[in-house]
Amino acid sequence: MDKKILESYKKAGKINSQVREEVLKMVRPGMKILDLAEFIEKRIEEIGGKPAFPVNIGINEVTAHYTPSASDKTEIKKGDLVKIDVGVHVDGYVADHAFTYCSEKNGMIEVAEKALEAGISVIKPGVRVTEISKAINGVVEKAGLGVVINLTGHGLEQYVIHGPPKIPNVGNDSGEILDEGMVVAIEPFVLESNGIVKDSEPVEIFSFMQTRPVRLPEARKILDMAGNEYNGLPFCKRWMVKKGFSPFKTSFALKQLETVDAMKGYPVLKESRGKPVAQAEHTVIVGNPSVVTTR
Repeated sequence: MDKKILESYKKAGKINSQVREEVLKMVRPGMKILDLAEFIEKRIEEIGGKPAFPVNIGINEVTAHYTPSASDKTEIKKGDLVKIDVGVHVDGYVADHAFTYCSEKNGMIEVAEKALEAGISVIKPGVRVTEISKAINGVVEKAGLGVVINLTGHGLEQYVIHGPPKIPNVGNDSGEILDEGMVVAIEPFVLESNGIVKDSEPVEIFSFMQTRPVRLPEARKILDMAGNEYNGLPFCKRWMVKKGFSPFKTSFALKQLETVDAMKGYPVLKESRGKPVAQAEHTVIVGNPSVVTTR
């Protein structure tokens, strides 16, 4: 890996881990998740990075893709299982990191963290993806718990958050191998027994797909920002409102852009049975030794 690229990955990871430590000192019951998300995104930029995607804050069964709207009033309650998924990039090189907060002791958080460390411990050039999956699932099964089957770890590339390979949290017959210099996010989601997530409302997060002709001026401006300012990385309606677009025109423009396949929306993902989920995630550069950028 080029030295400059390596340093960008490491810097992004250091920023992400610093933000995590600051968040853990301030997050508490009664806090609005909008305030938490805006603190994190602002702090990332103050330290020298940029958000790689809108902060995801999933409470209990809300597992992924929930970022607060500009008018979100949701508050963290005592005992809530709060998943905080943060992306930082430096020149497009991403550090993807997630952790779970709860005001009360919750064993699923510890199991998710131990499963994450087990997965990381086997990463080296030439390791098969299935070996990582087995290491993760072994810890979870030993604890008598399960994982979200249809969410996986993933590869990271410049301005790409979800690239190959997929790294499942359950045993599989994948023949894929990790090569030196690859960057991956290992990401177990733990709950009381194996489950799945399903699409839900709302849709607040979007990303650029392709340039298409659209009539609405707001749609043209948002499409230009999505491709050129965010370089295809995800953004959210809330960011558009902060740039001066009205919530109504933002939603209308994005609906038009989705209709012509210029933009992709990311529905909130919820555990299908309503079961609470814990999450842990680190970004790893494969090598001898491998480097965890987000510790």
